[in-house]
Amino acid sequence: MTAHLMSRSARTLGVVATVTAAIPLCLSGCAPASEATVAAAELRASAESDLLETPTEHVYEVSEIELRAPLGVSAFGSNAGDRVTPSGFIVVNDGVITEAELNVVVTEWADASFVLTEPTVLRREDSENGTVYATGTLAVNGIEQPHTSVKLTPGPMSAEAAEFDVSFEVPDNLLIADQEVAPSEVTAHLSLTAR
Repeated sequence: MTAHLMSRSARTLGVVATVTAAIPLCLSGCAPASEATVAAAELRASAESDLLETPTEHVYEVSEIELRAPLGVSAFGSNAGDRVTPSGFIVVNDGVITEAELNVVVTEWADASFVLTEPTVLRREDSENGTVYATGTLAVNGIEQPHTSVKLTPGPMSAEAAEFDVSFEVPDNLLIADQEVAPSEVTAHLSLTAR
């Protein structure tokens, strides 16, 4: 019986030791986390702010183009304006050009187009005179040059009309070998009206 009591006593002691050892672990695991100060951000907008307004989309169609460079090119002649036919459109959504396709046909000389492939943010703070660069595919007489950068300087813009100065370098592989003149850079002023 003494052996039985000793065995029972040892088991009780083992259970008590096990429970006692487990209590500090439970208490440390269940103890409340230290209180941390959580800073809440508060957003405010003035009554004049357009922060909550729905972005506006404007679609402009090319109505006129004035070629400014190359100047004095005999291929264009003095009546270049009569030989140039522009077309295309630009979509501006909340200060970003999201779509654009510009086409220019110069009679008996070239057929050029530019299709925007990446959105272009207008009026960047770090840009000089509001100049930005649009990336897209430039094609001259059917020969395409992807990833071409076109320099855009926005002029006056309203819900009814927009103006842009556009210039780009003509890549070597797009130069027209059989033409008397093949300019390396073209500069133009675009006038657009709302669709």
